[in-house]
Amino acid sequence: MLFGLSGVEISLIIVAVSLFAGILSGFPVAFALSGSAFVSFVIIATLNEAGLLYELHNVNGVMEKVPVFEQGWQKALLSTVSTWSQGVFSRAFGGNVETLLAVPLFVLMGIALERSNIAEDLLTTMAKLFGSLPGGLAISVVLVGALLAASTGIVGATVVTMGLIALPTMLKHGYSPKLSTGVIATSGTLGQIIPPSIVIVLLGSIVGDMYAIGQEKRAADLGITVLEMLGEPAVLSTGTLFKAAFLPGLFLAFLYAIYAFGFALLNPKKAPPVQLGDPDPYGTLSYYKNNAYLMVGAMLGPVLALIMIWIALTALGFVGSKVVDDTTIYAPLSHGMMAIATLSGFIITLAYALRPSYNRVPIILGLIGIAILFIMDWFFVAGDASGGVKTIYYIVPAIMISYSIKHAVPRLLEVETIRVVSPPVILIVAVLGSILGGVTNPTAAASLGAAGAVMLAASRRLKDAGKTNKIIMAAGVSVIILLLMRANFDLRMSLDTIDFDNGIGILVSIIAMHVAIFGLLYSCWILVKYKIMNPILNETTKVTSMVFVILIGSLFLSLVLRSFGGEEYIQEFLHSFEDPYTLLIVVMVVLFLLGFVLDFIEIIFIVIPIVGPVIYSVDPALMHPAWITILIAINLQTSFITPPFGFALFYLRGVAPKGITTRDIYLGILPFVLIQVIGLIILWNFPIIVTLLPDLLPAT
Repeated sequence: MLFGLSGVEISLIIVAVSLFAGILSGFPVAFALSGSAFVSFVIIATLNEAGLLYELHNVNGVMEKVPVFEQGWQKALLSTVSTWSQGVFSRAFGGNVETLLAVPLFVLMGIALERSNIAEDLLTTMAKLFGSLPGGLAISVVLVGALLAASTGIVGATVVTMGLIALPTMLKHGYSPKLSTGVIATSGTLGQIIPPSIVIVLLGSIVGDMYAIGQEKRAADLGITVLEMLGEPAVLSTGTLFKAAFLPGLFLAFLYAIYAFGFALLNPKKAPPVQLGDPDPYGTLSYYKNNAYLMVGAMLGPVLALIMIWIALTALGFVGSKVVDDTTIYAPLSHGMMAIATLSGFIITLAYALRPSYNRVPIILGLIGIAILFIMDWFFVAGDASGGVKTIYYIVPAIMISYSIKHAVPRLLEVETIRVVSPPVILIVAVLGSILGGVTNPTAAASLGAAGAVMLAASRRLKDAGKTNKIIMAAGVSVIILLLMRANFDLRMSLDTIDFDNGIGILVSIIAMHVAIFGLLYSCWILVKYKIMNPILNETTKVTSMVFVILIGSLFLSLVLRSFGGEEYIQEFLHSFEDPYTLLIVVMVVLFLLGFVLDFIEIIFIVIPIVGPVIYSVDPALMHPAWITILIAINLQTSFITPPFGFALFYLRGVAPKGITTRDIYLGILPFVLIQVIGLIILWNFPIIVTLLPDLLPAT
């Protein structure tokens, strides 16, 4: 053996060297993957034919040399190419196609919002709102980063956008270059974890299969079936991962904001308060006798109370449903009703908090309507009630709530912050709400998000041109109606018999669908007319093509590893760790180090299929698969910002002013890397932060 290494070990080194050489060569990563797979295979085949790559096997007491390509390189090549072509076909047209379709849709959603200058408006408005606080500009960057992450999911675009807009402003007002660059680079990477995240979508397309394979292997070792072992199928959907990622993403954003505020308190000259505009242009603060805490309490107190009530009732079993012996048992209240009550209650109470001097009658009627809705759902509407029955009981409170919201919305839109923040927030609520509420799956929600982003971009362009956007507003209302119809009526037109109420639901849905489609086409025409659609589609095509070509190339590389037994060798090595937590730590360290030189897409498509069957074969009662996945995602996010190779740092370096040095960026990011590690440790010790929403909310 060469250097005392086995043939498989030398082959693994050849593949690793070829891969890193290809990536560092400057070629596009998508082609470097395929090229490194081909080059490494040729080198291994040549050494195999020369008799230099072999394994020693004990055959009848005699140690014999067995080549790594036991049946010759021709057979290995034929098997690899055949399996590769079948795998590509399966990826394109097989079981994962629906999940992967969400990628171009979320990319389109993010780029459309980026091109519509919504990010610039958000940063300006948040800076006015929080700038007067110590470290207020940094806190504003964190909040905008979280909003952009939840509405775009594209890391590079977010870092570059905030670097161009926020960094000069922060430096101009005396902010430390280190804090400024650190908070921008880190907040920009929240798109990797806060859904809808492309990272989560791509992980969902892989880890679902890995979890199923791992559990089937564990069940086979026990001599039982997966259903007997788990009591349910081994399924891990992208929707579940979205729910699992939501709270950890917000938790990380909270840690960033706390650090920025603490830094400003300890170093007031390096993060001074900045007054941008009139602090109380609407006289609202004076109504609360200049007590900001009282005003914030009036704004957020009611919605926080509603959310806590929702969580408490769900935990006590009064909200939702469960399946017992193939029979669905419904609780007195539904998640849909609680969502509507919480959202409408927030809008109504916020309008009163910000405009307390206005007419209170619509506000009171809306709150009474919410109370009646709550009573109707608890006492009169069964969980399996038809859409017609729900309409009869809900019609009166729905009218009262709608009347209240009709008066509340104009009040809210008078406030600049609400006017700027509400469009992306509405889109986020529509996309994530449809997923978290179990109304639809991530792919359909991605379609909704892409269409919504196009309409928002068109609406913004019409606003800049001084023209009305009533058509787009009507289309938005129609989309809301479609979601409500989908949640409450059986809209299948293929049924032999369609009930009257479902027929009405179908009719209303058809009308709403045509209005929504017309609004979308009108929005597309507006973007084409003002020459915005072309760059959106070009950029979307580039990013999507990169993702899928990397997928194809990574599959080829994985099969080359499999051809000489490299994948099995790595998995056997991982199985040598008896403690599953030790195994996960080892995998996390490897992924973190690989994150220095590989983008998250390559890691997901190359590394996860190799280590996945091992780490996801652990008992889910001991280590929840969603918890493992979110730890991996945050780990990749950490490597994305860690010097000297963090990709986010290169994005920021490319747009930073000349006065900002690479040293400033590196020193500024180090505290946030420590925050990431602290966040990982907290999530490691408190998995409930990850598993809370998947356990509470309906499955998708």
